[in-house]
Amino acid sequence: MKSKLFFAGRPEKPLVIAHRGARAYAPENTLAAATLAHTVQADAWELDVNYTRDGKLVVMHDDSLARTTNITTHPDFAGAPSLRVCDFTLEEIRRLDAGSWYAQTDPHGRIAAGEMPPSMVQSFTGMAVPTLEEALTLTKSLSWRVNVEIKNHEHLIGHTRVTKDVLDLIRKMDMVEQVIMSSFQLRYLLEAHTLLPELATGALVEGQRPADAVALCREHYASAYHPDRHLVCPDDLAALRDAGIAVNIWTINAMAEAETLTAYAATGMITDYPAATRAMMLAKGFRSA
Repeated sequence: MKSKLFFAGRPEKPLVIAHRGARAYAPENTLAAATLAHTVQADAWELDVNYTRDGKLVVMHDDSLARTTNITTHPDFAGAPSLRVCDFTLEEIRRLDAGSWYAQTDPHGRIAAGEMPPSMVQSFTGMAVPTLEEALTLTKSLSWRVNVEIKNHEHLIGHTRVTKDVLDLIRKMDMVEQVIMSSFQLRYLLEAHTLLPELATGALVEGQRPADAVALCREHYASAYHPDRHLVCPDDLAALRDAGIAVNIWTINAMAEAETLTAYAATGMITDYPAATRAMMLAKGFRSA
């Protein structure tokens, strides 16, 4: 099953997939975080897709804009009854600062550790929330790869059309070979199989380990299994590997754990620290694709 275009011709080596870009060192899900991940030789980056009120696809992990933008202090939106992405238009979201929060919160402690020059941190101020098209355009310009995670829209705007809109954009940009689509909402994987069967897809899993990971992937035509690191079982990895199903594990930030998963022959590791993970891979004799 792993013969999907995203995986075709790739060496049998662990992929370093930058979680929301190099989010330990830049504001997550921004073009800056993606560019930094590419600079440190990540094999791909992972991003999240949400809908705006006017049906535009933007790169944002949370349903709410509160954590990673300045919407709670922006005068244009004082007293807004909702902070959900889907309750604002793209034009409204474009007015927000999606970078300053990183310096204010130092979410991974990299600023306090003295690992980031002030000029780099200052450059994050005023960053915009990117559209999915902008993120794909950057990826294509770098001849790179991306994991597009569609957030679960079951209780949001666009549940019945989000898969089609994402796939239409991937097809329009001629990026089927460079994209793997994943979701916790497994319905979207079935829709992708119908609409764009050559596209690689990943079944995201958290909370409880499936009784049969291979059967889960086959039932939803997933070419990859994306488990939470707490659900990883060596027997599952072996069975999935034998079935030709890729295994990309999230979120791997401890290098000892990354080394163990390399020994288990995981297909890829989704990490907030792509540079450190790449360094570990190089030390083990693996090179970027």
